Amino acid sequence: MKGNNTVQLIGYVGNDLRVFQRTNTKKIVIRVATHDKVKTLSGEEKEITAWHDIAAWGNVGEYAEKSFVKGSHILVQGKLVHRTYEDKTGHTRYVTEISADHLVNLDR
Repeated sequence: MKGNNTVQLIGYVGNDLRVFQRTNTKKIVIRVATHDKVKTLSGEEKEITAWHDIAAWGNVGEYAEKSFVKGSHILVQGKLVHRTYEDKTGHTRYVTEISADHLVNLDR
């Protein structure tokens, strides 16, 4: 990976992959959960879950489609992407996702 906008995370696939057919390629969206332990103000340790949307295109997307199922333990490397779009009701929606450059199935 090149540049300053780089992300690496390890987590678990949280649901079935979503496939969106584009003109000449497919976009695969993977919902990934990561878990961290934090201390509360009272000093108690608590586990929190963060959810991340991963977008995979081309060969990376094909690999994901063949290799991952709900519950797969994966490593993701990519870049953070922010975008907006207008939904069907005319409201502006904001999306933050990771555009995957590299994926690894840690179960294998």
